[in-house]
Amino acid sequence: MFNEKIKPPLVLTLICIIACGLLVAAHDATYVDTTGVITDKLSSGLTEVYGTAEGFEMLRNDDGTVKTYEGVTSILSDGTNTAFEITADGYSKGGLHVLVGVDANGAVSGVSVMTIGETPGLGTKVQDAGFLSQFSGVSYGMTVSEESGEPAEATAVWGSRVKIDALKAEAEAASSDADSGFKLDAVTGATLSSNGMYGAVRTALAAYEEMKGGVE
Repeated sequence: MFNEKIKPPLVLTLICIIACGLLVAAHDATYVDTTGVITDKLSSGLTEVYGTAEGFEMLRNDDGTVKTYEGVTSILSDGTNTAFEITADGYSKGGLHVLVGVDANGAVSGVSVMTIGETPGLGTKVQDAGFLSQFSGVSYGMTVSEESGEPAEATAVWGSRVKIDALKAEAEAASSDADSGFKLDAVTGATLSSNGMYGAVRTALAAYEEMKGGVE
């Protein structure tokens, strides 16, 4: 009789604990700060990309709100280098929360994965240094010489505002950009996660060009 009375409350308590744990995990995986504060997560991302977070400030509009672009949650700059906070879809909706660094020449300095919600052992491989290193040095208009294989003179090939708005869809549909000459070396078995990371980088570069007045 005693067991019958105490069992239901214990089961209910256990269910509540599990549910709360899942909610906390989901919040940590998807939360993006929009208050304009450089969080510890952003600071760690800056340090990973640039070696330090000192001197970086979050850019704001004239009315004091956090400056954003299509697909970009926040922008941090130290006056020379810029970093774009982006949450992109991979295999999972919003599964990639990254910081893409862009230097003064408009080339990718590095990519830091702050939170990842992709499939363990497959999609999570896009955070490996070997995969992310292929983006270093890539710029908005980079082309590749067919003869030498070396980067040729940069031209704006990822241009229009329409393309910026369609970057996410393009990344899901294709893993290379014929115009730029860049071909993504996707993680085997994780095409959507790879394309999502590629789309995040392209979004950052397009936003950088727009911020500098290079996109019409």
